[in-house]
Amino acid sequence: MKRTLTAIAILIFGVTALSYGVASWCVRRSASVTAIDLNDTEWLKGELKLTDAQTVEIEKLNQEYAAKVEHCCELHCGARFTLGEELAKPQVDLAKAAVYVDRMAAAQSESEHATLDHILQVRTVLTPAQQQQYAALVGKQVCTACPLGLHHPMQ
Repeated sequence: MKRTLTAIAILIFGVTALSYGVASWCVRRSASVTAIDLNDTEWLKGELKLTDAQTVEIEKLNQEYAAKVEHCCELHCGARFTLGEELAKPQVDLAKAAVYVDRMAAAQSESEHATLDHILQVRTVLTPAQQQQYAALVGKQVCTACPLGLHHPMQ
């Protein structure tokens, strides 16, 4: 009986240690996946083997894109801040709150369209082989992460 209890205790300890090890490995493995920044011109230069002329043109496009996204962010944050003030009131004006939400949605939509335009503009600077490689990088970035972290798209 004593041997049986000892064997069960060792088995439980072993299974627990194995479970902890597997779970810990999975967490560390998923946390180590590095997000790529397709707007990092130097990284993109190395990845796609860009020429100097391509690098200059893409850097210009990246700066224009950053300015557009910054503008969208300002609009979105401004609307969010005003919405927060409205929601903090004892009596919320639903019409005003809806306007602020619509402004936030419009800013987000403008940002998404700016991103699409930027991706297409960058593609025009690339050779056909670079375009294929860039499309694969964009696909990985767009299709493997939920911006809100609520679900995990199929990979």
